[in-house]
Amino acid sequence: MEAWLTQHFVNSALVYTGVAMVAAPIIIHLINRFQYKRVRFAAMEFLLQSQQTNQRRVLLEQLLLLLLRILLIVCLLLLIARLILDPDQLSMFQGAKSHHVIVLDDSGSMRNIWGEQSAFQEGLQVVRKIAAEGTSRPNTEKFSLILLSRADAPLFLQRDINEELINELDAKLGNLTCSHQSLDLNQGLEAAADLLNEDRAVIKTLHLISDFRKADWQEKKSVAATIEKLSSNDTTINLVKTVPDSQPNLAITELSGATEVAAVDVPLRLRVSVKNFGDKVAQDVRVSAFVDQNKLPMSIVFDKIEAGSEVSQDFDVVFNKPNLHQINVSLSNDALDSDNERFLSINVKQSNPVLIVDGNPSGNEWMYVQTAIAPDAAITGFAPSVENVDYLRRHPLNQFKNIYLLNVAELPLDAIDALETFVKNGGGLIWFAGPSVQPAFYNDKLYKEGNGLFPAPLEIAPRDLPARDSNTLVDLEVGDHPLFSVFAGQDNPLIEAVSIMRYFPISAQWLQNKAATASGVSIIAKLRNQDPLILEHRLGKGRIITCLTSAGPVQTSEGEPWNSWALNPSYIVFQLELQKYLVQSRSHEQAETSGDPIAFSLDAATYTDEVEILTPVTAGGRTVRLKATPQQDSDASNSGDLKLITTFRETDQPGVYTVQLKRQDQTVESQMYAFNFPVTESNLELATTDELTAELGNSPSIQIQEPGEFQWIQGQEAGREITNTILIILFILLLCEQLLAYRLSYHPQTASVAA
Repeated sequence: MEAWLTQHFVNSALVYTGVAMVAAPIIIHLINRFQYKRVRFAAMEFLLQSQQTNQRRVLLEQLLLLLLRILLIVCLLLLIARLILDPDQLSMFQGAKSHHVIVLDDSGSMRNIWGEQSAFQEGLQVVRKIAAEGTSRPNTEKFSLILLSRADAPLFLQRDINEELINELDAKLGNLTCSHQSLDLNQGLEAAADLLNEDRAVIKTLHLISDFRKADWQEKKSVAATIEKLSSNDTTINLVKTVPDSQPNLAITELSGATEVAAVDVPLRLRVSVKNFGDKVAQDVRVSAFVDQNKLPMSIVFDKIEAGSEVSQDFDVVFNKPNLHQINVSLSNDALDSDNERFLSINVKQSNPVLIVDGNPSGNEWMYVQTAIAPDAAITGFAPSVENVDYLRRHPLNQFKNIYLLNVAELPLDAIDALETFVKNGGGLIWFAGPSVQPAFYNDKLYKEGNGLFPAPLEIAPRDLPARDSNTLVDLEVGDHPLFSVFAGQDNPLIEAVSIMRYFPISAQWLQNKAATASGVSIIAKLRNQDPLILEHRLGKGRIITCLTSAGPVQTSEGEPWNSWALNPSYIVFQLELQKYLVQSRSHEQAETSGDPIAFSLDAATYTDEVEILTPVTAGGRTVRLKATPQQDSDASNSGDLKLITTFRETDQPGVYTVQLKRQDQTVESQMYAFNFPVTESNLELATTDELTAELGNSPSIQIQEPGEFQWIQGQEAGREITNTILIILFILLLCEQLLAYRLSYHPQTASVAA
C-alpha cells in the first residue's frame, strides 16, 4: 500500500490523515440526528405523520448532502497530498511500475563546451535528476541506462530505483567519460525499443538525452521511424536537449601526404586543412606542428577562413633518421577541443627501392626513368634498381615500392604470377609500351578479359599520330587526375611542348563495347585524336598505370622517335608524382577513425602470439598485452598457412598507437596506427525545436525538453494539470453543497409590519 501511495502522491504521509478526516462529516451528521429529546404532544403527532409522507425524499437529499461534504474533504486531501497522477496514463488503475529507459548520447560532439559545462556533463546531470526523483517513490520505478557507444551492453538494466542504486549510479557516472566517436542514434533507440518491448505490463518512458545536432536529424528517416514506432507502442518519449545554442567551431579536417615515400633527409610535403563550421569569419588562425611531440619552429597561418569554408596549406618536414615517427598538428582550443588536433604516423626509410625492368637489353629507356625519379637518392629518396625480365621470377618483389615494365615483349608465366601477387598486396605497377611489345601475348596473358595486369586489349600494331594541323593543338591532353594536378590550367607550356609520334592503340571493339562498363578502368590522358594514351586500373589493393607510348625517345625503323616527352621537364614532374600516387594506396594513416578496431592476422611461421600495444601518451600511455589465437578457417588449414588473429578495440582516444609484434626469432617489429577524431562530429549546428517537431510530428506522447529545464522530471507539469482540475471540481462541489444545504435548512418568513 505504501508503494502505491508513494507512486501517486508527493506528500504520501498526509493521505492517512486525510482519510481519517473523511469520517468527520459522517460523525457530525450522526450527532445532529441524535441531539434532541423525544416529547410527545398532539401537534408533533401531526408533524410526524407529515414527515413520513416525505421521509424517503428527505433521506436521499440528506445523504446527497453528506456525500458532497465527504467529496469536499477528499478534494482537499488530493490538493494537500499533491496527486501526481498523469491522466493520460491512468497508472492509478493499472497498479504497475514505471520503467524509465535512458539513452545517453556520448558521441564526440557531446564534448562541446560552453563556459565551465559540457554537453555530456549536462546529460549526466539529467540522468542523476531522473534517478533521484524516483527515490521519492522507492521500489515503484525501474531504471535502465544505455550509452550510445555501448548500446548492446546497458550500463544499468531494469534496476529498481532506491538508495542502493543511487549510490552505485553516482560511482559509475563519476568515472564516465564521453567518447570521441561518431555514433548512430538509431542504434541506441532500437536497443531501447527491444528493452521496452520486453516489459509489457509497465508504464514505459524513454528519455533520449543528446545535443540534437542538425546533422544527426536531417534526412535520418530511420531515427524518426524508430521514435514513431515507440510512441505508437504506448511509450512516452522525452527528447532532452543538453546544449542551449549552436557554438562556432574550427576543426582540423586533414593531415595527409605521400608518407609511404618518406626518406631520411628528404623533405616530405604534408597538407593540413582547417574548416570553419561556424557562421562567422575566423581570422588569424594559427596551426602548430609537432614531430615526435617536439614542436617545429614554425606556425601555419590562415589569415581568414570564411564561414562554412575549408582551406589548406602545405608544409615540409625533414626526418634525420629512419624508422617510425609521428606528426601531429593543433590549433587553439574552442567549443570542441577534440577536433583541434590531428595525427599522422610515418615509417621513414633510408631510401625507397624501385625496380625498373627494361625489355630491350640494348635500349636505354631505363636511364630516362632513373634520372627522373632519382638523379640523386639524397634528393628524392628513391633508389631505383635496373634488372632484366628474369629477375621477376627469381627474387622477392615485396621489397619494392613500385615496379616499372618498359617495352617488355613477353613475360614468363611464373613472373606474371609474382607480379599479380605484388600488385594485389598493394604494390604499384607502371607499364610503358614500345616496339618490342607483342599485342597477342598482352591480350591473352596480361589482359585476361579484364582480370589481369593490363587494362585493355591492344590493336595488332603501333600507330603513328597524324601531324598537327595547327600550332594551337597539343598532342597530350591530360584529365582531372591527381597525377596531373601540377599541370592544371589552360596555359601549360610544359605539356604543350610534348610531342607524341607513335603509340599503341587500344582495341576499337573494346572502346566501343566494353570501355564504358569496364570495372575500375579509367582513361586519365588522351591524344589529340582522342585515342587513350594513359590508363589506370586496380588489381586487389594495388594500382596499375599504363602508358601506351615509350618511356624514352626510342627510334622507329624510319629513325623517328616515339615521343619527345622524356626530354621535357614535365616528364620528371610526372614520374615523381607517379611514385607518390601509387604508394598512397598502401598508406593507412588516414584510414583509422577513433573507435575503429585494429585487426591482426599474423603468419604463425613468422610471428609469435604476443601482441603489445602502447596507447597514446595523451591517454596515459598504458600498455595492453593481447594473445593471438589460431584462425578457425578451413581454407587456411587446407592451404597450410596458419594465421594468428586478434583484435584490439580500445581505440577511442585520438592519437598514435604503437604496436609491438614479436617474431619467432625473438626480434621485435614495431608498427604505428594514427587514430583521429571524426570530422562528422565537428559541425555543432543544432536542430531547433520546430525542426524536430516537423521531423517527428506532433504526437502528444513525444515531448521535447529544453536544456536546463527540469520541471518535467519532478512531475510539476502533470501536477499543475491535476491541481487545476481538482480546484475546478472543488469549486463545483462547494457550490452544490451550499445550494443543497440552503434548500434543506429551515428559513421562516418574516411577518409583515402592520401599517
